[in-house]
Amino acid sequence: MAVKRRKGSTALKGLGVKFGATVRKRYGKVYRTLKQKRRCPNCTSLKFRRVAIGIWQCNKCEYKVAAGAYDINLGKLQG
Repeated sequence: MAVKRRKGSTALKGLGVKFGATVRKRYGKVYRTLKQKRRCPNCTSLKFRRVAIGIWQCNKCEYKVAAGAYDINLGKLQG
């Protein structure tokens, strides 16, 4: 009898077997860090997202800050 395997997450869909397990694990960690929900330091809403590499913006109050490429906590928040 065949054993059903659990399907992987769709976030790692572009990485096939040829890249190896280590690269897929690193990519998964960075992707999860990038896409997690964040609170705006100004208005505390959950609409804080990355606009470009190192630029983060709140869609509610239009607060914009420069920080890390994948995570806001890497840079210092200076208003």
